[in-house]
Amino acid sequence: MKLGKRIAIIVAAVLVVGIGGLAARTMLMAGVFDAVNPVPRPCTTLTDVTGAEDIAIDSKDGLVFVSATDRRAIAQGKPSKADGIYTTSLAHPGRGFQKLEGSPQDFHPHGISLFRAADGSLTLMAVDHMNETHSAVDIFQVETGPRGARLNEIGHIEGDRLIHPNDVAAVGKDQFYVTNDHGSRTSLGMTLENYLTLPRANVLYFDGMVFHEAASGLVFANGINVSPDGNHVYVAESTARRVQTFRRDPFSGKLTPENAFAFPSGPDNIDVGDKGDLWIAGHPKMFDLVTYASDASKPSPTEIFHVRVADGIPQSAEPVYVNSGREIGAGSVGAKAGNKLFIGSIFDPKILECRLP
Repeated sequence: MKLGKRIAIIVAAVLVVGIGGLAARTMLMAGVFDAVNPVPRPCTTLTDVTGAEDIAIDSKDGLVFVSATDRRAIAQGKPSKADGIYTTSLAHPGRGFQKLEGSPQDFHPHGISLFRAADGSLTLMAVDHMNETHSAVDIFQVETGPRGARLNEIGHIEGDRLIHPNDVAAVGKDQFYVTNDHGSRTSLGMTLENYLTLPRANVLYFDGMVFHEAASGLVFANGINVSPDGNHVYVAESTARRVQTFRRDPFSGKLTPENAFAFPSGPDNIDVGDKGDLWIAGHPKMFDLVTYASDASKPSPTEIFHVRVADGIPQSAEPVYVNSGREIGAGSVGAKAGNKLFIGSIFDPKILECRLP
């Protein structure tokens, strides 16, 4: 056999093996071979809110804050005027949701975060996707009174470093961390990142004046949150099925890698309990999630995990709610208060209020 032909055969074999390996890794990360074993809970369905992608709870005022965006309407080029921040009573959520006044006119929130300052004031931050290529982090002071809550916008933070922001974690009245879930700006680039699990996502820190890159080399950096003592930052890497823990310097905002916790699903938003345990939503079937985005008749499963933490480091993940998606599809957040667990969805026009033991 001629040398040129041998080389061609070897190159072809290497390419076949490489492509096969990449395909196998992608299928494993997407959960193609995983079973979804139901873990039921007694739940009440709360309606009138569509696309409750993120939920944050303020126990002091007894309010549940919901980030709602109708993503299917946006995909059809008809953004909904109902998009915004909603609240309901923590004690009586069945009484319904109130859309808060005070947000920008064209406001389509994604991840949200609350910060209660030493002076008692409450700040809400929200990732806002103004259009396909333009996003910001909006900062609001939450004002409460006899007529309920309202928002007072005190900051609108933009910048070239906000490539594709997903979630935000407030650590001060005007300081925060924000995830860029992709490093690419084009649809093709983001698709390649998704299917090849490329580590191009990052975390930015805004110190009140400018952005700094706090962490890089992440794979689809999604949800982010901070431990109660402020010493640890948790980042969900959705397509890598991993939760990263970083040691946080509260003075500089610098993040130092501490731990990479293998997660049994594709992690989304992270809720932190008062005692430091984590409540994390997971997408066990990533290809189903992609299908569900365009076809509401084919729901994607929902999983919520209780992650036990020791010294700020995740130790174990226990499923506390698992459903095929028929009860609620593409669940993206599980926010806990007492024995209540509020589950929101990327697409569905409802929230579940579930009871924990």
